[in-house]
Amino acid sequence: MDFLYIVILSFVSIAVLFILTKLSGSRQISEMSFFDYVIGITIGSIAAEMATNIDLEWWKGITAMTIYALTGILLSFISQKSISARKFISGQPIILIEKGKILRKNLFKAKIEINDLLTSARNNGYFNLADIEYAIMETTGKISFMPIAQKRQLTPKDFNFAPMADGLYINVIIDGKIIKKDLKNARITENELKAQLKDRGVKAENILLATIDNKKHLTIFEK
Repeated sequence: MDFLYIVILSFVSIAVLFILTKLSGSRQISEMSFFDYVIGITIGSIAAEMATNIDLEWWKGITAMTIYALTGILLSFISQKSISARKFISGQPIILIEKGKILRKNLFKAKIEINDLLTSARNNGYFNLADIEYAIMETTGKISFMPIAQKRQLTPKDFNFAPMADGLYINVIIDGKIIKKDLKNARITENELKAQLKDRGVKAENILLATIDNKKHLTIFEK
């Protein structure tokens, strides 16, 4: 009997957790504030306790999960409406490097060591801090880097060149199946697609993925 009760509570807690997560939004972990992360862990812990503790009345667990989720949603709404509240709840970005100079007091404020800064710089492709003009720790804990002018990547604008827009690449074949509903968005008929496949000597069933751009250029990845 206890086993069946735990099974039922597990499915109930998963369903409630799924609904609350959808209501809270679909931000990635890297985009969450510290408070969002704590609320997420707490709700998950309550769900696990609810599923395994047969002495805990099910409505108490659901109530606690709902309160935590609604608190997160309310704080997110307040942050969107008020800049001062956003600064208080989520914090503010911290400048770690300014005009090539490491701001030691801001490293202490951000609670990171110089080795953490070096690691983040290497992860972003900068192996020499002298190549960095600005480094900013975002409210999510991620560090953004702005290279010095001599180290930034060149763009077509630097060459006074304006490339044609590629537009979106639309998936027209996935795992050997033609996605007919997307052919209209790709502005190509099924017969035109099959004609291109015939010219390339490839059958649809042998294709893992096929995409098409706004110029009707087909890119094929075979199985």
